Amino acid sequence: MSSTSASTSVSTNVRQEFNRLSLLESGITEDEFGDLLAYITNNPNKIPDIEENLKYGSDKVKVKYLRKLLDSEQPVKRTYDQADLADNSAKICGELIQRFETIPTKAEELQSLINRQLLRKLPVTSDEEQIYPEMKDYVCTTENERRSTIAKNISSAFTIDMKFSGNKSESMLHYPIDAMIRVPLETFNKYIGGALPIEIDRDKADLGTTTIGSKRPDFLCWTKKLLLFKGEEKASSGEFNTAVEELEEKFNVLDPICFGKIQFMIGYAVAGSTVRFYAIDGSIEAKKKPSILSPLTSELNASNLVDRITILRTVVNIARIILTISDNIPNTLIPLGKRQKLGHSFITFLSDVVEKIILKVDLPYAINVDNRVNFLKKMYDYAKGHPGLVQVEKGPLFDKGKGIYRVVMKTRGIPCVSELKNENNIREMMKCILTGLARLHQGNFVHRDIRLPNVVYVPESPDKFNYVLIDFEHGFYNRRACEKLSGYDDNTLTTAGYYTTTSEMYQLGKMLEALSSRISSNQGKGFVEELKSKKLTAGLALKHSWINHSS
Repeated sequence: MSSTSASTSVSTNVRQEFNRLSLLESGITEDEFGDLLAYITNNPNKIPDIEENLKYGSDKVKVKYLRKLLDSEQPVKRTYDQADLADNSAKICGELIQRFETIPTKAEELQSLINRQLLRKLPVTSDEEQIYPEMKDYVCTTENERRSTIAKNISSAFTIDMKFSGNKSESMLHYPIDAMIRVPLETFNKYIGGALPIEIDRDKADLGTTTIGSKRPDFLCWTKKLLLFKGEEKASSGEFNTAVEELEEKFNVLDPICFGKIQFMIGYAVAGSTVRFYAIDGSIEAKKKPSILSPLTSELNASNLVDRITILRTVVNIARIILTISDNIPNTLIPLGKRQKLGHSFITFLSDVVEKIILKVDLPYAINVDNRVNFLKKMYDYAKGHPGLVQVEKGPLFDKGKGIYRVVMKTRGIPCVSELKNENNIREMMKCILTGLARLHQGNFVHRDIRLPNVVYVPESPDKFNYVLIDFEHGFYNRRACEKLSGYDDNTLTTAGYYTTTSEMYQLGKMLEALSSRISSNQGKGFVEELKSKKLTAGLALKHSWINHSS
């Protein structure tokens, strides 16, 4: 008998035995019978052993043997312990993002920090270090890290379109840039327990941007209230120089109101796949240089994997810089470029102006909105060029399409309360406000909302009048009927319900009275009472001995 015939005979014998065992009450099932036939078809070399083993033992033993044979062919169901399934992002981010030894305050201190090597390899999910050997020194895939959120995000940054193809607009560029910059930063923030206090925004067309939107960078990242990181993006690589120019032009004044003692920002310029990071020097000395920008990296090609690693390493080190300085940022800073809601107003500080927006429904006395806006324009215009009063750059105006009132102001100040530490500070503040009120009253205008929140301190005022009265939106002409505001009492309005210039002096006296614990002189206390008596005009108050006292 030939070997082929012998093999066929053995196979037939085995199949017949499978069939016999399937007919037994406790034999193999129909499904098992089919699986066994598939097994011997796929593994003909094992048929002789099966036939030999089926010659011995009871039918029960043979069925048990065949079932074990099938079990051995099933893929082993993988088991994981809890450590394998855990998201280890917090541990990984804690190892990657650590404070530097020194706290940078100047632009020239950034170069060495930005180019520090990673404290550990970046985690990835899919063996990228083997797929792309040029990455093996920078990334690694490990079983207990590849399921982590940070590993997924890093892998995503490596797998986005390598050629940045199809980016015909800045909006289309956001996804790959966000994958390399915004997403890692926000992931670090999430997983190190809030120790990296950042808030990220993009310039977008919303309320107010028709007037000032072009002044705002494309990408903004604040830590606490400090704008530390910004970016400019262009769709085409041919526009790189334009991106750099706009990076330098927008928010290029690092004044104490928004930056305190920090004299730098970090920025990036992107055009197509070209990326470069810069230090933005806010020191006085930098103003004498040709440019306030100094490169922190070379021009990087984001389509190149090694350059993309440099981008990610730079972002890691930016996060470390943020962490390093975060505890030294004062809470009194005004967040540059970030819209804030204060009462019914939306306020945005830019490098040279402040924009205020009020929804139509919240604009006081605006039954006829055109008439109201025309009046406010007259009042703001009357204040132009006069100390102690807010100065307007543009407006006010009403955008009927958006239903918003908007005014853009030159005056940029901080809440005054923190500066009113003693009686001399209060005296200086009162002299400034009285000077401003004297001008308004001369034009038959009254402010009608005299409160400390409506007085700001301007640190570097050119006319030395550092305290300024703002927010004219409740203002009107003298001696007109007026609804009671929350700060009024029964003595504010006249018996006829009018608000007058003497009402203004009374409200000013109440504002000063709230600071009485810091006024120690009898002259000062007497001045408060005289204001509240409604016997002083703004002009007479400016001649008062307490106002003109020097110490």
